[in-house]
Order: sequence, then structure tokens, then C-alpha cells
Amino acid sequence: MDINRINTVCCWMRNLSNQPNILNMPVSTSDVTNIREGLLVVAKDIEREQPFLSNQLMTIKNRLFREVPVSWNIIHIYINPFAFGQEIEVLDILLAQNLNGQGDWWQFIHPKIAEVSKKLFLDGSYANAACDAFIEINDRVKRLFQVVKPGEKIPDGDSAMKTVFSANTPLIEFCDRSADSGVNTQKGFMEMLAGAMSALRNPKAHANIPIEQEDAMRRLIFASMLMYKIDEAVLYSKIIEPLKPQ
Repeated sequence: MDINRINTVCCWMRNLSNQPNILNMPVSTSDVTNIREGLLVVAKDIEREQPFLSNQLMTIKNRLFREVPVSWNIIHIYINPFAFGQEIEVLDILLAQNLNGQGDWWQFIHPKIAEVSKKLFLDGSYANAACDAFIEINDRVKRLFQVVKPGEKIPDGDSAMKTVFSANTPLIEFCDRSADSGVNTQKGFMEMLAGAMSALRNPKAHANIPIEQEDAMRRLIFASMLMYKIDEAVLYSKIIEPLKPQ
């Protein structure tokens, strides 16, 4: 299984699906070709060891795009968001299986998370490693608030997440919110970030709660997913992010 190829195809699809107003925009033939051919190669590559997932990739691949005739000689191609989500989910399963089967899982951890948590984790300080990952997310969002609202009182924890990534009046957007899918994306990630602050950052501050290695790994992976999503939001909202204080 070529994990780099799987990751490349997954990134193509995520980047395309995250483009502003993508549901109402025609997709280029080059994007369609790259994604379809990439999925075909991945499906063939895993056919023997993962026949079910290979079949899923091939089946869903044929539903990824819909063609809409504009005139007798012009056809516009649009993505099918439901099929896109299904296909990305299959690719994520393959990536997760590879993650569980190899030692160097840190390549999937966001660099900002690895910077604050890797040494602690390797030293066996699993609770501190997991806790510091979410502290880093909190600190980053507070710095982003200062950029957007300089001079104003800086919120903290779940309040910071709900203020900066508000479902109704966000200071920073994850994506285009003109359609229901965008509104749901904004609301969903705001709630995940706020929940992470309450459930995964705060408890360690109030009690010495032991965390096992596998639980710490799961928390670091979740923190990385959230941190990568903040990367997307900063890029989409055209925020010039300040350097982290040393």
C-alpha cells in the first residue's frame, strides 16, 4: 500500500472540496482526471489486501461528479458532496490503518502540536503531552483574536473558540457560509474546538488525571486535526498570523 499516493489523492479531494462556493462552481477537467486516475491507482494497489475498500473506492469514484449540459457542445462538471465525503472517509480509513501499523506516526501530527508534545510523550509524560496540545490550540486562537480585535479583552478556552469561530458571527471562517454545508461546517468545528477546551484541556488543570499512552495518541491526533483545520481557516480568511512568542 503506497501511503504517499493515498495521502496525495486525499489532499487533492480535500483541497477541491474546501474551495469557496465549490458546490456552485464547475470543476476543471484536470481536477476530475487527477482525482479519478489517482483513485483508480489506489484501488488497484490495495485490491489484494483490502478488497472491500478497493471496491468501495471504485464504486464511489463513479458518483463523485455530475455532468450538467450547458449547451449542445458544452458540459459543466460539479462535485457530488455526499460521494466526496464517502470517498474521503475510505481514504482516511486507509491512512489510519497505516498509522496503526507503523512506528513513525508523528509524521501525521501537526508541527505545532509536535513542537510542544513530542518530547513529553517520548519521555512518558502522556497526560502533559495531551494537555499541552490543547493548550497550544488555545494559545494560538487567542493570538488570532488579537489580530482581528486588537486592544479588546481576549477570551479564553471554550469562550475563545465560540467567539473566534462563532457559528453566526465568526471573526474567522473555515469556509464559504453562503450554503447550508458551509454553515454546518463552521458550527461543527466551532463546537469541536469549544468541546476540546472543556473536555480535554481543562481537566488536567484541576486534577492529576492519568492518561495512558494510547489515549494520549488519540488526543494528539484529534488536536492535530483541529490545528490543521485552523490552518485552513487562517488561509481562507486571509489572516496574517503573528509569529509565536519565544
